[in-house]
Amino acid sequence: MDPEEQYPSQWETHAVLKDGSTVEIRPIKASDREALAEFHGRQSKESIYFRFFRYRPELTDKELDYFTTVDYRDRMAFVAVLGSKLVAVARYEKWKDRPAAEVAFFVDDDHHGLGLATLMLEFLAAAGRDRELAGFTATVLPENYRMLAVFRSAGFEVDTKFADGVIEVSLGIELTEETSTAIADRQRLSTARSVARILEPRRVAVIGASRTPGTVGHELVRNLAKALTDSDETDRLFPVNPNAVEVAGIPAFASIAEATAAIESTSGGSLTTAVDDEEQDRPPVIDLAVIAVRAALVPDVVAECAAAGVQGLLIVSNGFSELDETGNEREQQVVDVARTNGMRLIGPNAFGLVNTAEQVRLRALFHSVPVAPGRVALASESGPLGSALLEQIRAAGIGVSSFVGIGNRADVSVNDLLDYWSLDVNTDAVVLYVESFGNLRNFSTVAWRTSTTKPIITIGPASADLTELLRGAGVIVVDQVSQLADQAMLATSQPVARGNRVAVVANAASVARLAVEACRRHGLEVVVPASAAGTEADGSVLIGDLDSVSLMPSGDPADYERMIVAAAVSDEVDLILVAVAPTAYLNASELAALLDRVNRSIDKPIAVIGLVEPEVLKVDRLPVFTFPEEAAQVLGRHAAYGQWRAAQKGSVTPVRPVPEVEDEIDNLLGDEDQVHLTMASPSMADLLETLAVPVAPYRLANGIEEVTEAAERLGYPLVVKAGSMPNRSLGESGGAAIDIHNRTALVASHSRMTDQLGGTMVPTIIQQMIPSGSLIRIELIQNSSIGSLVSIGPGGSGRDAVAPVARRFLPFGDTAANDLIDAAVDAGLLVAVDPEERAALIDIIMALGAAGAASDRVARILANPVIVAGAKTAPSDVEIDLKQRRTDLLAGLRHLP
Repeated sequence: MDPEEQYPSQWETHAVLKDGSTVEIRPIKASDREALAEFHGRQSKESIYFRFFRYRPELTDKELDYFTTVDYRDRMAFVAVLGSKLVAVARYEKWKDRPAAEVAFFVDDDHHGLGLATLMLEFLAAAGRDRELAGFTATVLPENYRMLAVFRSAGFEVDTKFADGVIEVSLGIELTEETSTAIADRQRLSTARSVARILEPRRVAVIGASRTPGTVGHELVRNLAKALTDSDETDRLFPVNPNAVEVAGIPAFASIAEATAAIESTSGGSLTTAVDDEEQDRPPVIDLAVIAVRAALVPDVVAECAAAGVQGLLIVSNGFSELDETGNEREQQVVDVARTNGMRLIGPNAFGLVNTAEQVRLRALFHSVPVAPGRVALASESGPLGSALLEQIRAAGIGVSSFVGIGNRADVSVNDLLDYWSLDVNTDAVVLYVESFGNLRNFSTVAWRTSTTKPIITIGPASADLTELLRGAGVIVVDQVSQLADQAMLATSQPVARGNRVAVVANAASVARLAVEACRRHGLEVVVPASAAGTEADGSVLIGDLDSVSLMPSGDPADYERMIVAAAVSDEVDLILVAVAPTAYLNASELAALLDRVNRSIDKPIAVIGLVEPEVLKVDRLPVFTFPEEAAQVLGRHAAYGQWRAAQKGSVTPVRPVPEVEDEIDNLLGDEDQVHLTMASPSMADLLETLAVPVAPYRLANGIEEVTEAAERLGYPLVVKAGSMPNRSLGESGGAAIDIHNRTALVASHSRMTDQLGGTMVPTIIQQMIPSGSLIRIELIQNSSIGSLVSIGPGGSGRDAVAPVARRFLPFGDTAANDLIDAAVDAGLLVAVDPEERAALIDIIMALGAAGAASDRVARILANPVIVAGAKTAPSDVEIDLKQRRTDLLAGLRHLP
């Protein structure tokens, strides 16, 4: 068969390199013969020597045929393509006498240091695993330290030995936790750098710049120029208009190529990025091209940008996937051209970009929206709402670090932006206004990772399931758009809360009562620490059941300050809510000064209820609210986020495919769309073992001889179950005879059940009996509409349809498992849980979570009932649903979707 007919197109993709540029990765083709010859011919003598152990300036026709013609099984090769050029080749050839293969790599001299060899190794390893290879071998010259570093840094297990003047390398290709973590870390860093290329440009071109005020092309140039004027850096801006000498007072160029030529005649610039504190020299090209031309012209413009060496694109033009199928096809064409030529893009149909960093000063907007510098990153799917949010954040006095009006999200996604902002030193919090979150498994993983270091704040979606998923990933969900700025103000001005205990200090009893009630409604525990209660402040009284402190309006300012500080420094307090209004004895300026001193000296979140317009008590980095309800609501969400973040310090189940799990699921599904497995299924025991899901030991038996033999192996007491009977209940007639203590009782019970239940006794399940205990159910559910979650609820026959009492979304850790157990106790499903029972339940919950994380084709696992009985706690029955989803050979690899 012609190798081209076997070509595995499912391996074709794009990936991001170490410097943030993109490259096409695909299997080699016979048609790559000429490109491979050209690739080889431009490499240095040293590189060729490292690859072939001798210098050969050209490859022979026979070698070119051999290298470009592979069977994609025992001989596999991948190439990296940038534009029309090969920039790397990696291959393996299986040894004839063992399930291993020899690998070799060749990276273009001009593209060293970009992580290409490591990336290609990841792809080769994935292909090797798919072909059931056990590992790789390689022969490396001792002076080829770059290749040795690739093997050691990739995360795979490496063994080396020196023999006959060369280094023999043995390389494992199993996707271990260490390997997966290393790949994920490289993906995150390279993604952040690719976004930095767009959000941190040194030089910006506007293609479609117009001389007519009010047009998109003109306003883009005008706003960009305005942001750069104060620093006298308008020479960083390059309007492109073939019919204009200048646009908005900035010299214009006829084409992007002409602009690039002008830059090449001068020296290049440098820029400090968010992901690297060291200055990085940039090549003398345009970093960002803002495209504002008719949709039909965009593909050609993108190709021109590629030829000119542009590094990133912002496409504000509309007329793409938001319009019709023709626009969708045009959009995909644009993305393919951009990625293949090393570029990433935001849009099309994008509202614009802002970066307020002093060294960037980017304001690529076609609306004159007031923008204040600050520490909040903002992404909006809606242009008008993005404008409103920018104004709200400016009015709140906090400002933005960067803003992205994301448009159609054809390339750069919300996940990509989160990876960038999670590493951006100028960003303390992220605000999102988006209508969808793409692949929920991927989003929850990226959002969880970001939330462990920086809060993400978003408007609550219509779906309750999605809202719960967001909260499970640590995202702060607000009810109204108007609340986003308030929540961001607290997140960027105050430390993370360590708990939910709040001290309320007021100088009006009525306000104190309102504040206390509001705090309790929003999940806060109102406390008065002993230190505050014992403070001798003239006229201070405790309100209610020691729940707040009220100071008389005539109190001395020093008393106010002592009371607030006494509450703030107490170990019994996590947050402070101050409701102190100016009085005749304490004017607004004195109160503001007092609050400023307290805010600077306390490392706990503080919010103020001013009872007047917030501007009256303007204090730097101190949130001031007019009414108790809004302050309590913001503090409540802030405290919940702090508690979530603290809970993530335990072990966490990572969401990533596990090859042995995927392989077994492949075998079980075969050509079927879905498979339902019960404990009567012959393959169930092996699958449970692979997934590490615990269950009370059991065996399948057919006939009395196998039944008694199974009983002897398991040991008494036992349970006898009718394996083919659905919805079993306790008792022989219900299909589950319990408390079988000897062979005589076993034989008698089996005989009666066979007479009564007939064929449902085939196969018979013989299982070790768990002592009596509470019955619960633990369930994993995975689907595209709600993501992946584990729930806990009432267990036993007929209880599957009863709603769970609690659930947690993946990824989660042992803290979330404890939360589920506590919820079951609170709901009365469990009376008390001793340490042995808790440990066993955590193991079961984590096992179900790990099974879901290992494969999204595990659609459901139902452990019902789980019998909670001391050290014997375990599921006595388990069902598993497997569902076919699109096979993705690229799962676990660094690639762009």
